[in-house]
Amino acid sequence: MAADAFEADAIVVLSEGRVVAPGKAAVSEWNDADRFFGGVELFKAGKSPLLVFTGGAAPWEPNAAPEGDVLAGYAKGMGVPDGQIVKTPRVTNTAEEALAVATLLRGRLSGPTWRGGPPRVLLVTSAFHMPRARRLFERAGMSVIPFPVDFKVSAGRTVSVLDFLPTAAALQETELAMREGYGRLFYFVVR
Repeated sequence: MAADAFEADAIVVLSEGRVVAPGKAAVSEWNDADRFFGGVELFKAGKSPLLVFTGGAAPWEPNAAPEGDVLAGYAKGMGVPDGQIVKTPRVTNTAEEALAVATLLRGRLSGPTWRGGPPRVLLVTSAFHMPRARRLFERAGMSVIPFPVDFKVSAGRTVSVLDFLPTAAALQETELAMREGYGRLFYFVVR
């Protein structure tokens, strides 16, 4: 819950990916809006004066606006002041997001009022993605306060016979788990 979160220098909402509808309007459709709403909720709870959106851009959609631009517009529409919204440049993965946010915050937070130390960020991303994202942000020199959203399981859920029947949703969750596992392995081996 946002009211229970610690205060930070910035709230960082990671890009999640979106679908851009065909046609002139190029409407941006949510895959899942939990990250966005979690970040705005933290901001409105007064947990930081700065709301950062990363400029996620899919290489296969080169003409689409970076996700941070789209989300910043939505945040302004929900009453977040323009001067308290910051966007990173275009990024394509979590490692690039971490480096872009670190660079942005180093420049933004320096000055006579800066308390020193690594920037403290409330990191908003999917619960399954948090361990990898947190590690990358800490490697980039930030102190991370996790604010996970988009949980894939319910705390009170019990196993039933239906859980053993194949479904498209289960296949999608398996793909998501494998992809996250590959990402964690990659950053463990390479970085």
